[in-house]
Amino acid sequence: MKRMKELILSPEEIYYIGKVSGGKYLDYDYIAAMQDIGKRGKIKAQEILDGLERKGYAEEDFLGNLEVEPACTEMLQPVYQGMYESELILREESGASVHYKFHHMENRITSVECRAQEYRVRAQDKKEIEKMLYSLLEEDVHTEEREAYIAIDQAERSIILKGTHIGKDTCLYFYAEKGGSFYEIAPEQKEETILRLVEKNVVCEQAKKILMGD
Repeated sequence: MKRMKELILSPEEIYYIGKVSGGKYLDYDYIAAMQDIGKRGKIKAQEILDGLERKGYAEEDFLGNLEVEPACTEMLQPVYQGMYESELILREESGASVHYKFHHMENRITSVECRAQEYRVRAQDKKEIEKMLYSLLEEDVHTEEREAYIAIDQAERSIILKGTHIGKDTCLYFYAEKGGSFYEIAPEQKEETILRLVEKNVVCEQAKKILMGD
């Protein structure tokens, strides 16, 4: 079986591989991102297979049929079979965003970096997630005086964390950043538009807990 460090896939390709490999579940976000997969049926399926072959993720068997590489389906298995998935969305005020999903299956984690119609898929471990997390939230320099409270529309960046046990519960956390300081929704305020100062290490520890499934 080939060794693959990462895959670059479209939402349609993720859906198709799950379908032909007997996947049990697929996050609806992938389905929502697909473009007209149901309208042209078999033609679309052949186009997807041809695209996978061009990328080296499918090959022709001795009967002339195209089959998805086992290494490809192996890397994606937690996406379709895992019972816990976590999510990190970083959204800049400018509109730029970073969106990661982490699919957990026993002691395996598959990460998916979601970008338009090109998703980067990798096998991950907890140390790699921690390293990535700290690089994303590494801002330590306070560019202005730390305010105890800010309005939500003053935030320069929003941070969304989500953890889902499939078929059970989902937890969701929202943080914001301004001038290198981090903020959370203030429970003592009646308005959810008011955020209070929170230490960066609290945000990072919560992110680790949610993303790693600890």
